[in-house]
Amino acid sequence: MRSTYRFTEWTLSAVPGAEVRYYGKCLECFAQSTDTEASDDAQLWCLKHAGLSRCTRYEVVAFQYFDAHPADSSSTAQPD
Repeated sequence: MRSTYRFTEWTLSAVPGAEVRYYGKCLECFAQSTDTEASDDAQLWCLKHAGLSRCTRYEVVAFQYFDAHPADSSSTAQPD
């Protein structure tokens, strides 16, 4: 049996209505906040966690949701 593979170019597009989200993460105990629309809320979580835990290293992460779509909708990536 022979297989033929067709390679497809893909593109990303932001999910409509999905805004950039943020969360705070402790780099010492790996606790993290729930995600929020405001980076200030994620930073506030870090400060509150520092006060409760005495952990001192944090990061605030920003992320956004994307969908992947074939650049050419008529092509496929399945073997024959």
